[in-house]
Amino acid sequence: MNARPRLCHTLVGAAAIIAAGVVLGLVANGVAGSGLPLARESGRPGETVTVDAARSAQRRGAALIDARPREDYLSGHIDGAISVPFASRQSERDRLRSELPRTRRLIVYCEGGDCRAAGDLSVWLLAEGWRDVRVLEGGYPVWEAAGFPVRTGGSP
Repeated sequence: MNARPRLCHTLVGAAAIIAAGVVLGLVANGVAGSGLPLARESGRPGETVTVDAARSAQRRGAALIDARPREDYLSGHIDGAISVPFASRQSERDRLRSELPRTRRLIVYCEGGDCRAAGDLSVWLLAEGWRDVRVLEGGYPVWEAAGFPVRTGGSP
């Protein structure tokens, strides 16, 4: 009995199962309201700033942008920060364009550590035309630990 046809049949079946899984995963990701980004934004993230520099910039009129999911923002965020979850950035474009001049300094933050949402959102903002976009080094936990103003609930 020849094992070669059985092996080919098994490999073709396995490839079909993998392909179906990939297609179903992509469809589920696209349908989910907060699906995972399939690719990181291309480009370089904004330069990082320390928590003290971010607080100083905020006092001089910089806008702080929270890139975390909306639920995290509602649980606690930098006082005065605008919620722009990375996953919802496209739907926030018009609001940002009307509220934030392209020349205003923006400081984006997320959860710190290995969170990439702030860096990715800064790349997107730069690509959308904002000229001065920075990323808060250490994110929200560093701001909170420094004792700077935070609040819970919705937007200011």
